Amino acid sequence: MKTQPYSGYLRRAVPAPDAELTSVGPDTPCGEYIRRAWQPVAMLSELGERPLALRILGEDLVLFRDRSGRIGLLHLHCMHRGASLEYGIPMERGISCCYHGWTFDIDGTILSTPAEPPTSRIRETRCQGAYRVHVHDGLVFAYLGPPDTAPAFPVLDTSLDGAEPVPFAIRMPCNWLQVYENTQDPVHVVYLHTRISGAQFGDASGADQAIEYRQTPLGMINVQTRRWSGHLWTRCTETILPNANQTGAIWESADRPKVFQRSALTRWMVPVDDGTTLVIGWRYFSEELDPAGIGDRARVGRQSIDFIGQTEEERSYEERQRQPGDYEVQVSQRRIAVHALETLASSDQGVAMLRRLLRRNIRALAEGTVPSAWQADREGIVPTYVQDTVVAAPEGACDLAATGKRVADLVLASAQQPRAARRAWIAARLAEAAAD
Repeated sequence: MKTQPYSGYLRRAVPAPDAELTSVGPDTPCGEYIRRAWQPVAMLSELGERPLALRILGEDLVLFRDRSGRIGLLHLHCMHRGASLEYGIPMERGISCCYHGWTFDIDGTILSTPAEPPTSRIRETRCQGAYRVHVHDGLVFAYLGPPDTAPAFPVLDTSLDGAEPVPFAIRMPCNWLQVYENTQDPVHVVYLHTRISGAQFGDASGADQAIEYRQTPLGMINVQTRRWSGHLWTRCTETILPNANQTGAIWESADRPKVFQRSALTRWMVPVDDGTTLVIGWRYFSEELDPAGIGDRARVGRQSIDFIGQTEEERSYEERQRQPGDYEVQVSQRRIAVHALETLASSDQGVAMLRRLLRRNIRALAEGTVPSAWQADREGIVPTYVQDTVVAAPEGACDLAATGKRVADLVLASAQQPRAARRAWIAARLAEAAAD
């Protein structure tokens, strides 16, 4: 139906959300898909002497460290009578429920049932629900899928790039997908982050851009190419399915040549439940990523990060109205965005492509095809595709779209090179192209 002026009365109905992509609890198609990948569930610094209650993918869990230093992730409610293990006592081995003393190892094995007779076989026949965990660079990851499908823990090449990883974790009161698909919407960078709210991440981000979208072995990238200060700047912002993202320098000035500069931000949009998201990952710091020293490590951590517009607490409501950021536009789409009420346009190609990829993989899993693990190189490292490349280009000397395509082709092809050689290989191919 064509919209007419003053038609609010005719457009009041709010359809149900797109459950295939937004519902994440146990036994939902999307929830089962996300469970097939390792998920960060907490910063290691959040885990002290006492257990930590968590909710992840609609499940209530407890994270704890026993007195021998091992970390466990169990179902929150004790299998005996349902008391919460957030009040449990970490033991030398495992955790003991405060109610009747039942003690569970980190894998859920029952170690003791002190009020039961010695002949009880409960310990031999039952287990508390538990999940595998892995600690990497200050984050605690968990595998919440079927125990026999757990892939090897993936180490991304960006974590070995020499930058300092600083963990952070931010809760957002909205569905995971509207946070995630924002990363494949490069058009909003020009408007929200530059022309409308002021230059939140530098003036160069507001330049007109040529955009294309590429599928990768891990998911997809958007390829943004801008002309700025006598240079052409090509940025590849990366989606790693099912719910990870990497992006380049937060304050890229694009005023000097560089090749294959890597990620300043690696994060996962982990569903807490259908209406809450844990954005958790690492902010990377190095002189290369931030030569002007704008970033602030001290501001990165629990419910805090060092760039504007990511939380509700950092600014007053009036300030957020005057200069909205990512938080405001993502959360204000409703607790769960309603796709049936959207008017998608040509500028939403990345969002549409991401939804198609997710839907394809969700349906494949439902039909019995387990998602492929992230492919590692011979050293066990996963090559990724996030990057910034800036090349000198006098006004009118190079075409934006052609330059972006060339850089994207090289970035994708470089994954076949040894990890340490990718930057030099891309630089050499770009030099050859410039000489032609």
